[in-house]
Amino acid sequence: MKKAISSFSRMSDGNLESKTHSIISNMTGNANFPTPTPSLAALETAADNYSSALVKALTGNRADVADKNAKRAELENVLRSLCTYVNLTANGDAAMILSSGFDISKDPQPVVLTRPENLRVDNGAAPGTLLVSVKAVKGAHAYFHEYTTDATMAPGSWVSTTGTTSRMQFTNLQPGTVYYCRVGAIGTNNQLLYSDAVSRMVI
Repeated sequence: MKKAISSFSRMSDGNLESKTHSIISNMTGNANFPTPTPSLAALETAADNYSSALVKALTGNRADVADKNAKRAELENVLRSLCTYVNLTANGDAAMILSSGFDISKDPQPVVLTRPENLRVDNGAAPGTLLVSVKAVKGAHAYFHEYTTDATMAPGSWVSTTGTTSRMQFTNLQPGTVYYCRVGAIGTNNQLLYSDAVSRMVI
């Protein structure tokens, strides 16, 4: 659902002033929002107070800067409350939200999963162990860490352990045996991509 953005903390002082006046202009007489809460008069008062404090703060006087910051916080509070009203009234209608002058949330972009890379397989400190790791994959929410002693790496031969990190230690392995290891990254919508396999003799 589309929503008007209620965060203004990243805006510069000047951009916040401009955005506020744009919202006031767009909301004035807007039939989509007949009863703004808080009122546009309250927003205009907060905007005027902020603009006056902004001019005074240009001198760099610490007291004036502190007052400007306080007036900015008051203005942001009014804007957030008005944003809540806009969202409740628009109920996800993008055109209505845009008519208010507020910025609108963006659709989340799908994450395209990539194959795990930089697979490393090392002998662990204890006998019969292997340390397996890959570079973390963006968008992966879990990993399959797998090994097999089958040199053909037949599909049904893999022993799999699921974890939430890109590192895993396999234990209770047979010393002197070559193990083939790979890591699968699991994404949304059942996405699954495997790394290349790497072999290592366990000691």
